[in-house]
Amino acid sequence: METTEAIVVVMVVGMTCGIPLLGLTLRFSLKPLVEAFIRLREAQLGAGQLQALRDRVTHLEHQLEVHGLLDRIPSTPLQKFAPEQLPAVVKDRERS
Repeated sequence: METTEAIVVVMVVGMTCGIPLLGLTLRFSLKPLVEAFIRLREAQLGAGQLQALRDRVTHLEHQLEVHGLLDRIPSTPLQKFAPEQLPAVVKDRERS
């Protein structure tokens, strides 16, 4: 085997085995960093969205109160309750 053939064989084997292994190594090493960056961006953008959602819920509660569909606004903050324990305020005419 000549030197040129040996170099070509090493290059072909290196490309067929080395590139996929390098890609997998990079994927598994960079995945935690990318996920942490995505969570950071979501946390930064989520603060404004959370306030907008609170304003929207307040507006909807006000509309329900204006139309007489809500007896009262719950006096306890909803964050204290699990979703299954949220108080449901329903008038008698709305019950089935």
